[in-house]
Amino acid sequence: MRKACAWLFLLVAGAATAAPCYNDGDVVTLEGTAARQAPHEGDVSAKTAWVLTLSSPVCVLSASAGQSGRQQSNVSAVQIIDATPTENARIQLTGKLVTGNVSGYYAVPTAIWVLKERVLSRQ
Repeated sequence: MRKACAWLFLLVAGAATAAPCYNDGDVVTLEGTAARQAPHEGDVSAKTAWVLTLSSPVCVLSASAGQSGRQQSNVSAVQIIDATPTENARIQLTGKLVTGNVSGYYAVPTAIWVLKERVLSRQ
C-alpha cells in the first residue's frame, strides 16, 4: 500500500510541475522578457528579430516530417512576429503560436503572432 501511495504522489507531483503543452496554431499567453536579436553576419536582406525569453518553458506540439506525425519539444524562447514589444520589461504576450520559419529572419523555431501585449513590470 505504501508503494502505491508513493507512486501516486510522484505522478501527481510530476503532473503539477510539467510544462503546459500547446499545439501549433493555438492562441496562447506567454510571459517573459523581449530582446532584439541581430541577423547573422553576411545576410544583408535579413531584419532584426525580436525574441521573447520565456519565464518558464512550455511544451509545443508541431507537425513532424517523420512518420510519427507530431513532434513535442520544450521551448524557452519564441520569435515575436508582427509587433515591437516593450524592451527591458517583463511582458505578457497573447497571440497565435506558430512553428517553423514564418518570417524574413529565422531566429528560433517557434513564434508568436502577437495580438496583445501587457507590460507586467519594468526592469
